[in-house]
Amino acid sequence: MGGIKVFPFARRELRSAFESPVAYVAIALFVVVLPALFFFLGYPVGRVPLPGLWEGGQASLIVLFHWLPLLLALVVPALTMGAWSEERRSGTEELLLTYPVRTGAIVLGKFLGAWILTLLMVSLAVLSAALTVDQLGDLDWNTVWVGLAGASLLVAAYVGISQFVSSLSSEQLVAFLVSALLLGLFWALPLFVRIFPGDVASTLNATSPTTHFLGAFAHGVIDLRDVAYFALITVVSLAGSTLSIESRRWR
Repeated sequence: MGGIKVFPFARRELRSAFESPVAYVAIALFVVVLPALFFFLGYPVGRVPLPGLWEGGQASLIVLFHWLPLLLALVVPALTMGAWSEERRSGTEELLLTYPVRTGAIVLGKFLGAWILTLLMVSLAVLSAALTVDQLGDLDWNTVWVGLAGASLLVAAYVGISQFVSSLSSEQLVAFLVSALLLGLFWALPLFVRIFPGDVASTLNATSPTTHFLGAFAHGVIDLRDVAYFALITVVSLAGSTLSIESRRWR
């Protein structure tokens, strides 16, 4: 019965996204920009820059996977900024909270809708690039599928965090800026570890979603510690959103 109560809110979130021109622009840019960076620019960030496909000539999606955490840090906030902030601004949140449904079910439904939408976007970009690479060389499809599995967990954490930020604000722009800044900082943590002492550097590195995605998933390896990390971030974010909304339910 719990799932029956959740899915209508997931469909509502999907329908709301498809009614927004911002979502179409964000998805179109992502699907075009990610493969373009992979094929032509490479990944010129970090200690060892990675060449693009045409320059490097390797049948691998590792460069594409390196770009995912950064691009998603910009696109996910654009797709989720109105999840709760627009509900508050327009007054429809009060209507939602009158439904005979637990607040957690509404939060989970909105999360699932945004997660499904974002995962479809990521899958479209990754698989279109993978099919092209497979025509050019011997692509390891196991790495592609494990990378997508890791991307689904990365997306879940990003969506959870962004929707939690949205639940705290009544302005979409504020929700977008704060979410993008927060996710951008998470992405950038591994770049600054060298300027900190060993223990601090290790802690910062372990805090970053980028580290947990690129460390194993992007190379075709499933590490249960990384799965637990993303699950924890997602659950804590959903709990935070639920508490934030629930606090307004009884005002």
